[in-house]
Amino acid sequence: MLSYIYMAIGSFRGVFSHNSTWFVFSMVILGFLSAPEIIGITSFCRFWGLGESGYHMFVHFFHSSAWSIGGLICQWSTFVLAQNETVMIEGRAVLLGDHTYVPKDGRRMPGVVTLHQESETQSKPSYFRGHCWGAISLLIGSLSAPFGLPLALSIHQGLIHIGQENNKEENVETLGTRIVQMALDFAIRHNLPSVLVLDAFFSKRRCFQSGSFSMVY
Repeated sequence: MLSYIYMAIGSFRGVFSHNSTWFVFSMVILGFLSAPEIIGITSFCRFWGLGESGYHMFVHFFHSSAWSIGGLICQWSTFVLAQNETVMIEGRAVLLGDHTYVPKDGRRMPGVVTLHQESETQSKPSYFRGHCWGAISLLIGSLSAPFGLPLALSIHQGLIHIGQENNKEENVETLGTRIVQMALDFAIRHNLPSVLVLDAFFSKRRCFQSGSFSMVY
């Protein structure tokens, strides 16, 4: 298992322009896998026995220009496909897409918005503050016993708070089209015909009229 983890982490070396940045990335991944608690950067510092200097090292890593989240996601999907565990149906990979809401208590946290929880569970509040994440995953294993392996996650609401909102009318995106675009980006990047499975929320005209659908995958 350890040799497989080291091999997997080593495959990400090309994403980072500096060896030291890749080394810190390796520490972060091993921290996520092994730390007894995940409450932020302090968890990594405790796991590795680092003090204040270690805390600032991790903070600098997440703001470093020596790597990009896009490059990281691309390498991750490349690594996943290289394992040859993808479930194929009539020559197409199966992608799953959906949104998830994560409550947040921070009042000044970027991307936090007021969300409406459409749930029949009475114990959940109708409205709360939190992050709206969009996610796509790839079906791996076998069709009789499949597993959805996450490929990419991104915040899909509150983008104006983090400077990523596009207000041009011709480029206005919705929660539905953002998920569809994530799936299209994956399929086109790897030249992999795919089937995207979504729930009834996405059965809207805007999702099917997206300009990106001129390329059928």
